[in-house]
Amino acid sequence: MNIPSPAALGAVVLVLGLVGAVESARGTDAALASEAADRTAILDHIRSIFQAYLDRDRESIRSTHTRDWTGFQGPSTRIERGIDDYMANADRSLAAFRGTGYELLDTEVQLYGDLALVYYVARYDYLDGDGKAGSLGLRSLDVYRREAGEWSQCGSHITPLPAGGVWGEGR
Repeated sequence: MNIPSPAALGAVVLVLGLVGAVESARGTDAALASEAADRTAILDHIRSIFQAYLDRDRESIRSTHTRDWTGFQGPSTRIERGIDDYMANADRSLAAFRGTGYELLDTEVQLYGDLALVYYVARYDYLDGDGKAGSLGLRSLDVYRREAGEWSQCGSHITPLPAGGVWGEGR
């Protein structure tokens, strides 16, 4: 019987350990790439919501939110439950303002499997009912849920920045 030497066994163990470490690093790289892709998809989704408001595209606004959307919007005095509550506020906003631009000033996406919390500060530029230009600073915490491989907003708490706030406050 041919028994390998301790040095040969050590070399085999070392090679197997290196192969395992390389495979583990590949798995980590794939996970990081997947997280980066999720963050990008979610931020693109937020941009699509802003764009839908600028385009006054009610159907796109509706389709970017889940049916069970729950949360608070700027003027909320109660919990808004469901897409119909969300759209009632969206309709009031579309009637009062004509969006002219926006900028995401600061973002943070935290992923938890098929859920994500998204914090952001943004500037929304608009014309009011009299045609007067203005800008509104916004801060938001959005809740996203992945369903059938796609991210959708299922909750939010969006409020105007305090009067006199500095754009991008908190930096």
